[in-house]
Amino acid sequence: MKLRLAVLLLILGLCGSSLMSQVIAPQLWNNASVGWNINDKFSWRNSTAYNVLLSNETPWAEITFTSTAVFKFHHFMEASAGVYTARTKQTIELFSYEFRPFIGFRISTGNEKRWQISNLSRLEMRQFIYSDVENDFGFRFRNRTYAAVSLNKPSMAINRNRLILYGYFEAFFSIGQEVRERFFNLFKYKMGLAYRLNDNWGFDLGIIYQDARNNVVLPAQAPTNLITKYIINWGIVYVITSKKNDQK
Repeated sequence: MKLRLAVLLLILGLCGSSLMSQVIAPQLWNNASVGWNINDKFSWRNSTAYNVLLSNETPWAEITFTSTAVFKFHHFMEASAGVYTARTKQTIELFSYEFRPFIGFRISTGNEKRWQISNLSRLEMRQFIYSDVENDFGFRFRNRTYAAVSLNKPSMAINRNRLILYGYFEAFFSIGQEVRERFFNLFKYKMGLAYRLNDNWGFDLGIIYQDARNNVVLPAQAPTNLITKYIINWGIVYVITSKKNDQK
């Protein structure tokens, strides 16, 4: 019995020592989005973000802008197309500029019930220009499965004072050449809360676990005790609705 206790204490001590030697440096993602529900079929979304790694040891930050047009075939099916642009500080010395047009397809259970499940598939063309005069080009497929439940309303269609708990899992697959970036995504997992004040205003707060590879800095040069897989993500949304939609 004493031997087992001693072994257990030794294992716990080694695990604790390993965790104390590591430093968690989360990312902070700040998002603002403006949308326009033109009619029952068409909508347009524009968002901007400032994302930063909270570490002075390995600085990283980016400013992004995304514009997306959405066409809804049915209440459970829609197609989208848009463009994403970003300026990223990959390392102290390396900056990158990305231009990324994309197309997507989404299926959903609709918003009539208290819960909702959806799946979004997207194909992206990624063009990078770096400050060291090199360029990268590649394609990427990504797939996000999303689930949400309304905590205080009987239907997801009720926007006023609605609070939802949601989460998603997203996988990324590169096609052809891999681009150079500090966080080359493989998988993402997110849990969060979203509050919809009314038909126009909404707020979001969540935690993301990001499984990503460093394709810029050589492993020998990267700090081994820095954990950068966790992201604090918050955002504000404003949606413009047409008069026809407001009357419903």
